[in-house]
Amino acid sequence: MRLVLGKILALVVVFGFASAAQAQQFLGNNNDSGLLEMSTGMVDITQDEESAEFRLDYRFQHAMFGVLRPIAGVMVTSDTAVHGYGGLAMDVLWGDHFVSSIYTSVGGYHQGDGEDLGHWIEFRSGLELGFRFDSRERLSLGISHISNASIGDENPGTEILSLTYAIPIDAIFD
Repeated sequence: MRLVLGKILALVVVFGFASAAQAQQFLGNNNDSGLLEMSTGMVDITQDEESAEFRLDYRFQHAMFGVLRPIAGVMVTSDTAVHGYGGLAMDVLWGDHFVSSIYTSVGGYHQGDGEDLGHWIEFRSGLELGFRFDSRERLSLGISHISNASIGDENPGTEILSLTYAIPIDAIFD
């Protein structure tokens, strides 16, 4: 599963950057405000002991290098594990309504009663596919992977399947 996710992420990055000359046409950064994202899903989808995930992210408005948007977030599981993180995301718009996002982040992890992921520093990477409404709200399905990139003695990692609703910050305060 990890190898497949890694290959998918690599393909999205290659195709995403391959059209750098046309990037501004596809990337939703120019007229999007920051996004508040609320997610729920299942942790450890490839294992027998799943738990629920609840996540809150903020995707900043201004892009770096024209394509990468900073993100910050926190994940809490039903097993009281907590992961706070920051990183970068890239959005690609496919026409007026379809969007794909790829992101990577790093942060601190507290196991709680959840899975021991081998270290307190954990990396999260993922891919989301979604629908962008005319109001710029989004509904996406995503898969992500959390691991310590072998900086710990053990690196079991975990996969997460989630559903995300995103709302533009300017829509909240209008």
